Amino acid sequence: MAVFKVSQADCDRILALTKVIDQDIHWTAKTNEAWAQANLLIKSNDPGRLELIITINIMIPAIYSMTILYNQAHVIKRLDVNGSHLNKCSDGTRWNHQTHKHTWSEVCPDAHAYTPDDITGTTVEEVLKQFCQECNITFKGKFTPVPIRQRMAGL
Repeated sequence: MAVFKVSQADCDRILALTKVIDQDIHWTAKTNEAWAQANLLIKSNDPGRLELIITINIMIPAIYSMTILYNQAHVIKRLDVNGSHLNKCSDGTRWNHQTHKHTWSEVCPDAHAYTPDDITGTTVEEVLKQFCQECNITFKGKFTPVPIRQRMAGL
């Protein structure tokens, strides 16, 4: 699949579109089995492929991400709940187990993050509703809680 450039105007237009997810959440284990993932197709009038990918740590379920991916290549928007990293290409801000969002920009594609003040949910389902609302997505599917796995003693 060829990867095409995306502009800031493209991302703004995509986020402004009315979008719908009408499938239920089904979790699958990722390769390392410490994480589960749900991939949800987002329907819109855009000819490209849009999907919402939810990834959650099944041993520490307070750590998870929600990503809007365009054409299987471009992160249009991402929310990391209790995530950790450094803003490498912009302002050097560091998050240590803190909630933050990523927005796409031409200078720093999907790498610039900021601390949001509009995520107030305390469960994955509540946060999903808030993230979808912010991104003009109507979620019509059924939310299924992620299967939790206990940490092994000593880890």
